[in-house]
Amino acid sequence: MNRIFAVLCAFGLLFCATSALAAPVKHGQCYTAEQLTVLDKQDVAGGKGTLHGEFAFTRDAALEDDAIKEIGWMTLRHGEFIGTHRHKDNEDAYLIISGQGVFTDGNGKAWVVGPGDMTIARPGQAHGLANLFPEDLVFLDIIAKNSGANLDAIKNNPTAQVFPADQLFEKNVEKAGKTGVGTLYGRFAFRREAATDDQAIKEIGLMTLKKGDSIGLHPHTDNEDTYIIISGQGIFTDSQGKETVVGPKSVTIAGPGESHGLRNDGEEDLVFIDLIAKNHALKIGK
Repeated sequence: MNRIFAVLCAFGLLFCATSALAAPVKHGQCYTAEQLTVLDKQDVAGGKGTLHGEFAFTRDAALEDDAIKEIGWMTLRHGEFIGTHRHKDNEDAYLIISGQGVFTDGNGKAWVVGPGDMTIARPGQAHGLANLFPEDLVFLDIIAKNSGANLDAIKNNPTAQVFPADQLFEKNVEKAGKTGVGTLYGRFAFRREAATDDQAIKEIGLMTLKKGDSIGLHPHTDNEDTYIIISGQGIFTDSQGKETVVGPKSVTIAGPGESHGLRNDGEEDLVFIDLIAKNHALKIGK
C-alpha cells in the first residue's frame, strides 16, 4: 500500500510539474537571433504552402495581461500565401523586410508590398498575404490583444490599412529618452498621439540610431514597447541593467513596470522597428 501511495504521489508531482511547464509564463526582455524558436505553419487561414516562422514568443504562451501576444520573423516562398482571414479581438501587423508580396484586404482590394511597407488589421478587419514573386517574402508579424475594440466604429472602416514605405512620415526625437544621447530618427505609419483609446497597437515606426546615439534607460507604466533590430548592431539594456549585444533579428520588449534602453556603439546605423501596444484590460498594480 505504501509503495502504491508513493507511486501515486510521484505521478502527481510529475503532473503538476508538467502542467507548470506548459502554463504561460512572463516572457523575457531580450531575444537574440540565436534564441528565436523555429515554428512552421501549414496552409495558414486556408492558404497554401508553409509559413516559416522564427518567434520570440507565440500567442499560446502569452499571459492574459500581455498586450503583445506574438512576435515572429516570417517567410513566404514563391507561390505560397496566407489566406484572407478576419480578426475578432486582436490586431495583426505585417511589416515587410525584404522581397515583394501581394497584400489583400477584406474587400478584396490588393496592393503590391515591398521593403519598408507596413500593414495592420484591426478587430473586425480581414487581410491576407501572398508571394507571387521569385524572391522569398520576409516580414515581421506582430499580434496584439484588443479587448476594448469599438466594433461599431470599425464597421465604418472595415478594411485593413496599408502604409507604403514612401508615405511614412518623419518625426525625429532629440536626446532620445531623458538620459539618451543624440537624435532618434523615426519614420512612422502612425504615432500614439493619433491613436484612439480602443486601439491596442498605438504606434509603429522605423527608427535609426546613428553612431554614438542612444535611447536612455526609461520605464513603461501601462504599455509595452518592442524593439526589433533590422540592421546594424547595438547594446540593449534591460530593467536589471543587464546589457546584451543585439543585431539583425533580435527582439526586445519592455512591459508595464519594466525599463529598457538602446545605444549604438558601432560604426553602422542601427535600424529597428519600434512598436508600442497597450492592453485595455490591464489593471495597473495587479
